Amino acid sequence: MIVIIMKTKLIVVLIIFIVSQIGCSDTNKEKINGSKSLLIEKAVSVKPHQRQFEWQQNEFTAFIHFGVNTFTGREWGTGFEDPKIFNPKRMDTDQWCKAIKAAGMKMVILTAKHHDGFCLWQTRYTKHSVASSAWQDGKGDVMK
Repeated sequence: MIVIIMKTKLIVVLIIFIVSQIGCSDTNKEKINGSKSLLIEKAVSVKPHQRQFEWQQNEFTAFIHFGVNTFTGREWGTGFEDPKIFNPKRMDTDQWCKAIKAAGMKMVILTAKHHDGFCLWQTRYTKHSVASSAWQDGKGDVMK
């Protein structure tokens, strides 16, 4: 599955009012209210680091999340799925890249190891990987 993440310009979200109103004693409210304008001034003057700014310029990035859940149809894996179910019949990663490039994206993020532990490369550290799958007789490597 490919999820496209669209990045917009950096937006500062202020939640000072909520924080100052929930769970504060009257004395603390006075302190917070008295410095509220200073806090707001500081919050709106926050600038991204140069690396963050450059990342935002990407704007349009592909995120590929492909693993055993692609074959179970479930949103979240447990780590107890049988790795043999990972068996893409016509996987074409070059086609993925062509589509991503044609869409105007300059970057792709591939989830190589999922939250459930399934690894898309050959590894000796877990059996929950492509090495234990039916795909390419356990010799496949999506990362490669």
